[in-house]
Amino acid sequence: MINAPVSGSFADWRETARGLIAQSVEPENVIWAAETQGGLFRSELSGTGPECNVKVPANFIRLAQAVACFDEPKRWELLYRILFRLTHEDRNLLEIESDADVSQAKRMEKAVSRDVHKFHAFVRFRQIDCEGEEIYGAWHEPHHFTVERSLPFFVRRFGAMKFSIFTPKGCAHWDKKSLTFSPPADRSMAPAGDVMEDLWLLYYRSIFNPFRLKINAMKKEFPMRHWATLPEAVLIKDLIRSAKDN
Repeated sequence: MINAPVSGSFADWRETARGLIAQSVEPENVIWAAETQGGLFRSELSGTGPECNVKVPANFIRLAQAVACFDEPKRWELLYRILFRLTHEDRNLLEIESDADVSQAKRMEKAVSRDVHKFHAFVRFRQIDCEGEEIYGAWHEPHHFTVERSLPFFVRRFGAMKFSIFTPKGCAHWDKKSLTFSPPADRSMAPAGDVMEDLWLLYYRSIFNPFRLKINAMKKEFPMRHWATLPEAVLIKDLIRSAKDN
């Protein structure tokens, strides 16, 4: 058995997987483990010669990058099993929707995509006065490791301001020039409110339409697990109650 170390990123998994594929190591002979658990040195699994120039379909790379964000330790062995089968058995494997491995990977991909969508929708920045400089911070609780995958959206939309997004699955920081990432944070690191919050709540209340309220649909698109991190959530119960009264 080979104990293959992986730190948690797609790039890290790919480097280790290429070394294993170069040696034709079968999936059942690999135990994927966190780097802190030890195992073979990376140099023993990595190769840089032409024998490691593994060719795989582009759609596998896209799929693997998404699955790598899914919060499930067994994602690494699933990806390696698919990779091994693509290179040793059937290059068209990903076209077989009924295949158990392919089906599982695509379910993970969809879950990650939904998580990124929620990330974009439910982050609320709050202003932090840092020695006279305006910096914005936000707290979000994603299901999966989608911080890096979600951040280009915020850079495009809020690139003119400095901001940090804190999550229990990693943090991101933008200084108007470069994007950096840091380890997971505790919610206490994020700001609790700012001077603009009352205006935002007033605006949210003004645009609420009680005649279009569908509670079950709202809870599906606006999951209750995110309510604690959104300033407008404090209004929801009262708005629902007033809508019912109408």
